[in-house]
Amino acid sequence: MVVTEQTQPPGGRRPVGRRAGLDLRRIIEAARSLDPDTLTVQAVADKLGVDRKAVRHHATDRETLLRLAALDAFAEISSDIDIPASSSWQEACRLYALGFADNVIATDALAEHLRLDNSLIVKLGGPTEVLAKKLTTAGFDDESALRALALLTNICMAYAQDVVFVSRSGERPRRLMARESLSGHKREFETFARLVDLSIDTYDRKQLEMSVEIFVHGIEASLLRKHDTPGQTPG
Repeated sequence: MVVTEQTQPPGGRRPVGRRAGLDLRRIIEAARSLDPDTLTVQAVADKLGVDRKAVRHHATDRETLLRLAALDAFAEISSDIDIPASSSWQEACRLYALGFADNVIATDALAEHLRLDNSLIVKLGGPTEVLAKKLTTAGFDDESALRALALLTNICMAYAQDVVFVSRSGERPRRLMARESLSGHKREFETFARLVDLSIDTYDRKQLEMSVEIFVHGIEASLLRKHDTPGQTPG
């Protein structure tokens, strides 16, 4: 991504407001060219050679800049999620979940600044529409379909942000906290201690796949109870 830096005008005064020639696109590009850990409104202003007030006209604080940069990275890096028309609603959930998680992971350092709001979902509008239609066609009412989508995306977002954290920090906090809490208490909690000693990586792909399977079977059971047709699988 190329960002053109501006030089200060004679006298050292930086342009402000509309005279700075700024728009949101240029600000986002500048923000993405900087390290997220040190990104500030002032850093973006320095990058563009403008007064900080010019940047704050479009993005008032650091968190807003990070969220905008994260959304932009998600839109640029994300690959399409292919959900074949012949897919069952269960398979559509699996494909959507794995694709969504991969897209969040691809934003790397910016992943923790993504928020599950309409701005993010719109970036995946096509696949989201396909999955929503499959759920309602399978028999879920509108409220149930929306709640299912919210739960699935929450599962994927949490997993993806964990993966990025582990990748960048090299730490696996769940394992560390479990071992610290068990220190001196292994005899009292021998079963849990045995499981922790297995050193299973709960941040790997199997963890996401297990979570998605539990989600699929859970909402499938909910749908079966609603229609009072035990033993049959809708969709």
